[in-house]
Amino acid sequence: IILIALVVGLFFGVIVALLLERLDNTLKSADDVEGKLGQPVLTMLPLLSGKAAKSVGKHYLSEPKSVFSEAIRTARTSVLLSAIDTPNKTLLVTSSVPNEGKTIFAINLALAHAQTKKVLLIDADMRRPSLVKQLSLDKEKPCLSSVVSGAAGLAECLQAVGGSSLHVITSGPVPPNPLELILSHRFKEVLKHCAAAYEIIVIDSPPVQLVSDAVVLSTMATGVLFIVKADSTPYQMVRRGLHALQGADAPLFGVVLNQLDFKKADRYYGAYTGYTQYDDAGYYTKPT
Repeated sequence: IILIALVVGLFFGVIVALLLERLDNTLKSADDVEGKLGQPVLTMLPLLSGKAAKSVGKHYLSEPKSVFSEAIRTARTSVLLSAIDTPNKTLLVTSSVPNEGKTIFAINLALAHAQTKKVLLIDADMRRPSLVKQLSLDKEKPCLSSVVSGAAGLAECLQAVGGSSLHVITSGPVPPNPLELILSHRFKEVLKHCAAAYEIIVIDSPPVQLVSDAVVLSTMATGVLFIVKADSTPYQMVRRGLHALQGADAPLFGVVLNQLDFKKADRYYGAYTGYTQYDDAGYYTKPT
């Protein structure tokens, strides 16, 4: 009786595990992204914790030898190889919904490019700006809405990031009409002027599913990088966001799978064994 109960219990356990796996519609690996979305994976960013998570805004500068920074360099290489004949690139970073890590990725990608090129980072998320907080910038400085409205010149809005050659234009106070500013002829002129002065422009935009700002901005970019939070965002929602961009003929470079728990993925799939050489105390920062 005990043996039969054990066998039946194991059988039902396996059935429940398979059912839960089947019902889980999030993205857990590069194969999931390529199979369910039909898009290439530019890079996979690890899930940070502890001290690393608190300084993630400038993680590329503070921990240049970490797995996270290496993943950012992989994305940088992918961007440089995409549209290789375009000398000056305008990159749009967006996602499906908030809290997928698009702003953090945009900052670190811009910092990586700034090592070898003249780079400008623009906070075009005028509904929920966060670059000022992440980079500890001057919030009283003239901003994107100021230069678009004609209240300030472009040079007045530029801020430098300490320890880097990166320049930033913050979003500023939330305007009553963000989409109208983006659609304006003045905004296109400002972006065109920036593209002539900088080799790489990285634009942090609002999520696709909430407002249409990102779709409009994608028509002005030479490449779009779509951020997806691993084990969180349903792939159906991501697919709808990608379809919205494709409907506007946006130049999609690919998908960045963010906040992926490599230890968990290695335990279940055995796909990231190379990362398990890092201990818990120094995970993603320094090898043992």
